[in-house]
Amino acid sequence: MPYLHPFGPDDILQNRMVTRPKFDFVMYSGSAYINNNGDVLGENIVTGTVNLYEYNVDRDGSTQNLIYPFVSKNTGLIFRNNVLTRDQYGPLDGPITGSYPLTASITRQYYQATSYPFPDGADSDKDTYVTNRKELIALQNTMNYYRFASNSYAYTGSYVSGTVNMLQIPSIMFGEQVKKGTVSLKFYYTGSLIDEAVDSRQNGELISTMGNTSGSTVGVVLYNEGFVLLTSSADISSNQDKYTTGASLENASWQYFGAYETGLATASLFSVSFEGTQKIPTTTMFATAQPGDLNNSLNPTWVSSSASDWRSRTSVGDSGYVEPKETPIKNTIDSQYCNYEDEFQKQTYITEIGIFDKDKNLIGVAKLANPVQKKEADNYTFKLKLDM
Repeated sequence: MPYLHPFGPDDILQNRMVTRPKFDFVMYSGSAYINNNGDVLGENIVTGTVNLYEYNVDRDGSTQNLIYPFVSKNTGLIFRNNVLTRDQYGPLDGPITGSYPLTASITRQYYQATSYPFPDGADSDKDTYVTNRKELIALQNTMNYYRFASNSYAYTGSYVSGTVNMLQIPSIMFGEQVKKGTVSLKFYYTGSLIDEAVDSRQNGELISTMGNTSGSTVGVVLYNEGFVLLTSSADISSNQDKYTTGASLENASWQYFGAYETGLATASLFSVSFEGTQKIPTTTMFATAQPGDLNNSLNPTWVSSSASDWRSRTSVGDSGYVEPKETPIKNTIDSQYCNYEDEFQKQTYITEIGIFDKDKNLIGVAKLANPVQKKEADNYTFKLKLDM
């Protein structure tokens, strides 16, 4: 039988739990894998990607229709400064639809060295320059801000006109920020590790630990934004592979890290490891079963078999619904002696705890793995934890 008890002032705690999800992203010959998992974990999931909200992971699209987002027209809503009933959005009687799943993965952009057109370049040169480097230009103020941590963030030199190898980590992976000091880039050639770059100083500088570039800064990490910028063009070793389209064999270098597109780097493998920062709001509730409470049940076996006809003796009248008094309750106390009935005690078994709002609407149910025996003198406190 349910009992409604209000939570006390110290029974509900609001806090925030910080988690550090770890990712190991491997890239090789046109394929990518997360945490060394090459198995397909569901429908519509591509290896090396993270599925936002995990929509449609159990639907194949042929025998089961895929869910999709939509906005109904004729609602008076404004969409891109236009009312949703305009003809440019299709028939007036149909909704505007999108598609799921939404996936994300680590992506790479390679910027070749270019001539810096300012201040004497023609306008067309300037437009071409801005178009080809717009992502880097957008990071200029952010990088200059981080100069307090290291001067390697200064937006000069390679970032302006030199070769830049940029990796973008989607925020769905790292959450609020990449944990400082956890980024590790590993460069393999024919299965052997030839160099590793780590942020050993936890200031965003990626320091090479092996090969010809050992001890030098090969790039920087933007921890809050999820970018890895590699600027070193020095040869790691004399091992050669095809790292750019249309080019011949080239020596391994950090500027080619992550070039795993189909047809490129057939002998090289690249690994990106890092930890994210996820802050999860958590509500902890303490539900207490006091002595003398929770001592009744609606289970039909609660009443003794000798009074199994008690329902027929109920009455409904002007005074309301009346049940017969002194209905005997079955004694369920087990005795340690044979053919002996122990002294009667009320006992119930708690199986579920319901959570109600202020209007007594059920908003959640916590189910116990095993029923908990509750006698009259027992006092239990159940800890309920909810991640928001």
